[in-house]
Amino acid sequence: MMSTVRASEAEVYKALVELSQAIAGHSDLESLCHSLAKSLHQVVDFDALGLVLQNPSNGLLQLRVVTSIAAQDRAYTEWPTALSNPLGWVWTHKQLLALNLPDEQNRWSEFTSLLIERGVVSLVLVPLMNGDRQIGILGFGSFTPLAGDDETLAFLKRVASEFAVTVDSFLTRQELMHERDCLEVLFDIAGVLVSSLSMDDLLAAISSQLQRVVDHDLALLSVLDKATGELQLQALRPIGGLDWIPQTKSVSPQGLPSGEALGTGEPVIFDADFVRFPSPLFRAGFEAGFVSGCSIPLLTRNGACGTLELGRRCGKAFTAVDVRLLVQAGRQVAIALENSIAFNELAALKDKLTTEKLYLEGEIQSDQNFGNMIGESPAFKSVLRSIQIVAPTDATVMINGETGTGKELVARSLHELSPRANQSFIKVNCAAIPANLLESELFGHERGAFTGATAQRMGRFELAHRGTLFLDEIGEMPLELQSKLLRAIQEQEFERLGGVRTIKVDVRFIAATNGDLKQMVNDGRFRSDLYYRLHVFPLVVPPLRERREDIALLARYFTQKYSRRLKRNIERIPSAAMEALLAYDWPGNIREMQNVIERSVILSPGPELHLAIPEGVSARRVPVRSVENSLSSEVVERQNILQALKEASGRISGADGAAARLGLKRTTLQSRMKKLNIGREFH
Repeated sequence: MMSTVRASEAEVYKALVELSQAIAGHSDLESLCHSLAKSLHQVVDFDALGLVLQNPSNGLLQLRVVTSIAAQDRAYTEWPTALSNPLGWVWTHKQLLALNLPDEQNRWSEFTSLLIERGVVSLVLVPLMNGDRQIGILGFGSFTPLAGDDETLAFLKRVASEFAVTVDSFLTRQELMHERDCLEVLFDIAGVLVSSLSMDDLLAAISSQLQRVVDHDLALLSVLDKATGELQLQALRPIGGLDWIPQTKSVSPQGLPSGEALGTGEPVIFDADFVRFPSPLFRAGFEAGFVSGCSIPLLTRNGACGTLELGRRCGKAFTAVDVRLLVQAGRQVAIALENSIAFNELAALKDKLTTEKLYLEGEIQSDQNFGNMIGESPAFKSVLRSIQIVAPTDATVMINGETGTGKELVARSLHELSPRANQSFIKVNCAAIPANLLESELFGHERGAFTGATAQRMGRFELAHRGTLFLDEIGEMPLELQSKLLRAIQEQEFERLGGVRTIKVDVRFIAATNGDLKQMVNDGRFRSDLYYRLHVFPLVVPPLRERREDIALLARYFTQKYSRRLKRNIERIPSAAMEALLAYDWPGNIREMQNVIERSVILSPGPELHLAIPEGVSARRVPVRSVENSLSSEVVERQNILQALKEASGRISGADGAAARLGLKRTTLQSRMKKLNIGREFH
């Protein structure tokens, strides 16, 4: 082996020139080595030629090309640059090494056994040096024992010197071309990021550009929800027919490469290491066929906003060159993603403010607020004390009371006296909204969630974030919706109708009912667990008949209010009218009283309130307390009817008749006149 044809110095130079010409103009290392082997074989006897280069990703010496004239056997292996193997020895000492492999089995047993198994008996390793730059190692193997002389080894050194320049030029050109491609990719990604694309289309465009220089079978873009610490899987791009989609859109980064990348702020290259990454989602990905991956944290000056993940199904790991490009691309993606998140947050806030504005305008127009809470009765003062106790807390309050007792006023007072007073007070009347629309009204819906859902819509829960949500007439809520409400109250989270993203909220709940919820629970019409969850602090608003001390105050308040609104100059309420108000049991409570006073103000042309007695008052009378200068109920009623007849010139019906002035039907007035014998006396 390694015997050269005895030749003059001129012939040796001629052979080197021919070798230089033979290895020139090749576009890849494979053809370059084959051309060298073919030309060199005419001068030197050997059976295989191998080119060893350092792997930039891990620093190991890698057999990149092997050619064999006698046997087409290839073994691509990697070896450390240490002295534990012949390649490491040559790399460290930068000197030629000639070996008879059987003689070196005790010294380098693993390396020599590998080659001997393939028939290689002798080996010459020559360092490839371009000046001081270390390029690699050129190896010559033979199936026969080493028989070369110093002249042959010197010739191989000269060949290696010429070949090193060629390989160095090739590698430099490849590196420059790769850098050019990377710059083009980064420019193209920048162009993609300024386009108006959806998240899915944006990731597809970015992945397509990266594919030109970094092979991958999967691209995944995740956004970090800083409120929950979870990753929202925003976009997924399988490539080449890969059929794998995560089962959830929201995951904890714990136990995932993305979690480590976000925690350290550094890229993470990974394989199927289930001890390091125990997440079930990670295992599911590798069970789908992945063997390697890379997680790039998307970092901005405001911190991490997500990750970009690439996965491969081939055995090739991501190199340092790959990671460097991905980090550069990640910086651009991070800025675009942060801007997108900020834009979406501003758009959502704008939508919320617009919805709140419309909601509050509707509340103002509906005039549901009866004014300030007024009263001095012991029953009313007890309610005020309860409000003052529970308002500063975030406890859920259940308000019980008959219709018209002012349960909403109590709820608003609880909100206004709480730390949430500067935030929204949102009301939902569960009885006023159809059952099939109530879920959407409470939790909102995504576009396309049902027929007619042409756009995304926020629900009242989102509007009430950091404020108070008042659920009026809670007993009317459908049974099938109560379980979702229970979860929203307990967990402070929910999903929009037709959506999969969990939305976290901070809401204080106040509920109200005019029914017996406990009996509804016993009848199976209301969930017991929801009942107990709402019944943290029960508060009972007494009916007006149980707080008669407040009737006079309320009557004066409403008279003044509607006098200003209707531009009337009513200065006093006659004692007879006040006695009638005190005598009535007010089944409709404050709401009914408000309506009676408003109607009376309308029918009072002068400075004195002419009370429009509610229809059927006699059927709902209760015992009246004796007061100074008070009149009996019948006397009061008789005087009011006589006054109305006098002002109407004796006419009962018609727009200006006594019935209209009193707010009664004609037949009702005639019946009352007959009972009080007013007809005969009047005539």
